[in-house]
Amino acid sequence: MLLQTPRARTVTSALLCGLIASACGPATPRDSGVDASDDGSVDATGTEDVPPPPPMVCRPGTAWAPDRPAFRNDDTAGWGIADARGTGLSTADIDGDGYPDLLVWDGTQNARSNFDAMPPVRHLRVFMNRPRTGAAGRTFVDATRESNLLALPGGGFGRVAQFVVFGDVDNDGDLDAYTGVMSNAMPPMGAPPDSGDRSLFMINDGRGVFSIGPMSDATPPETDSPQTIGAAFLDQNLDGVLDLFAGYHSDVFGLPIGQQPQLFRGNGDATFTDVTDAVGLSLSDQTSDLNSGTTRRPLYGASACDVNGDGRMDLIGAAYGRQINLLMVSNGDRYVNASLAPGFGDDGNRDFSDNLSYRCFCMTTPSACPMGIPAPPAGFCPGRGWRRGIDDQPWRLGGNSFSIACGDIDNDGDLDLYTAEIAHPDVGGSSDRAQLIVNESSGTTMQFRRVDRMASGTVPTQSRTSDEGGLSNAMFDFDNDGRMDIWLGNSDYDQQYSHLFWQGDGVRFTEVGRDANFRHACPHGIAIADFDLDGDLDVVMGSSTFRTWCNTQWRGQNELRMYENIASEANWTSIRLVGRGRGGANRSGIGARVRVTAGGVTQTREMQGPWGVAGLATELVAHVGLGTNCAIERVEVRWPDGTGTTEAFRDVRANYRLEIRQGEGRVRYLQ
Repeated sequence: MLLQTPRARTVTSALLCGLIASACGPATPRDSGVDASDDGSVDATGTEDVPPPPPMVCRPGTAWAPDRPAFRNDDTAGWGIADARGTGLSTADIDGDGYPDLLVWDGTQNARSNFDAMPPVRHLRVFMNRPRTGAAGRTFVDATRESNLLALPGGGFGRVAQFVVFGDVDNDGDLDAYTGVMSNAMPPMGAPPDSGDRSLFMINDGRGVFSIGPMSDATPPETDSPQTIGAAFLDQNLDGVLDLFAGYHSDVFGLPIGQQPQLFRGNGDATFTDVTDAVGLSLSDQTSDLNSGTTRRPLYGASACDVNGDGRMDLIGAAYGRQINLLMVSNGDRYVNASLAPGFGDDGNRDFSDNLSYRCFCMTTPSACPMGIPAPPAGFCPGRGWRRGIDDQPWRLGGNSFSIACGDIDNDGDLDLYTAEIAHPDVGGSSDRAQLIVNESSGTTMQFRRVDRMASGTVPTQSRTSDEGGLSNAMFDFDNDGRMDIWLGNSDYDQQYSHLFWQGDGVRFTEVGRDANFRHACPHGIAIADFDLDGDLDVVMGSSTFRTWCNTQWRGQNELRMYENIASEANWTSIRLVGRGRGGANRSGIGARVRVTAGGVTQTREMQGPWGVAGLATELVAHVGLGTNCAIERVEVRWPDGTGTTEAFRDVRANYRLEIRQGEGRVRYLQ
């Protein structure tokens, strides 16, 4: 059911300085717009207390094409991260200087960092984005110890933290951190035993220095061991305070029943109350319910985005073990389980006859199988084994899902999904592959369409002959042409590389990773942000070195790479939102829906925190590519508050970083 929203407030910026076409470059920061009057529309001409908009800045708008690189990756050392190892990455502006910072986790479980050892043991590192000394450009400076992010509750330093997600949990204007821990040593990872460290909130002093937050329901004692592998911030009850969705795996690897995911309601003082039962999120722990989509699954990724368009973020879990993915859709203050909505939970392929382990079973037990099942290749059996009554059940014919990303891929105003999956050739076609899922929901009816990979051009190049190792993914417009592109992080197996699917007309894609200089062996973990504030999205990419081929590829090399965007001569906008806080929208603006119209085309972005396995991340801004358009006809923001307040602004300049504060009635031009 859609929330009824009040009439949009519209602000028309004055065109006092004319249309000045110029080369792309910095401009004097200033404000534009005025508070809207009662009729919702004000012409700012002649208003003395509001600065005029800055000069119009126009980029050439030349479209990127695969005949030239889109990224350069030869300056990782200059960016200061050549010695860092990374499989889990996050990004946020944690010191409030406008530049996104970077966090890197090396993939080691349960082992504490020790910066005083020789050589130092540094499993998670905090890099601050700073000007280069004696040279133009930016670099990252290791500030892990100074940030105090790894402080131990009893004193000391080096606490375990396997992923970090950011949000302003106390509404004081800076980004605090939730540091997640998965404490069990899952085979075959070979991790050290449980360190006793648990997930904690770290409270930011506004300068990027953290202190341990208060204990509450969301910070488990050492005696509990939730296997936290993903988390997402949202404002579930729209009270202006962030809540936390925590996704868990299983306490024993390989079990079909996972741990119960939880929703913790923020109290505004960095404490949280468990409201899992109260909001209808509780799931069954009975194996008899596995086909119903109502059970606790082992999750590898957690996401929050508004797929039903009602102004409240829905909860998504990427399920492991070929299980049905989790979708809990908001219905007012409670959730409804929509995991079995057509097209969502799995790809619907129930034909396991090409599973080679099943063929081994049929070879030894022909009476249990239909006639004509082919024999498996010589020497394959017994394969993985086949459990009749388990491996042939619908709940066991989905995917090994790790990350589910949300974004409006087709510019129709709702949020679509893209999955990252691990799939093995011997398991056959019933094992889900990474796939684009188009949202075709209407009202309270949830409906999704899985886009054919061959027809859409989104087949990873190695998919026909080898494993697919999809762990991480993203949707972002790398060339600023106004169409979202897709990145897939295939990793962990032989001949695995990243894939960049460049969108053309009609939701058709071309794989351009090699052409774009964006082909990365065994990618695992990604952080996307405009790190140098030049108007396009840069990427830091991590690598898996777990299996032999991947380890060989990166041995002695920089396994963490900065991919600096050089693709775009197109126009852009970047919008930061600041909510009013309690009684309005949360200060981080998480859950806000931003609609940008330029050249008659409207693009939709939702302000989201990290998603997927171990907190894949973009910075908390809405970045929108505008192609040839250097003027924006309209920017509309639907705030995530109790009344669905919508504000709209007209005649906004492109090619500036913008800030919109709830209720202020103006667009601030930051650059």
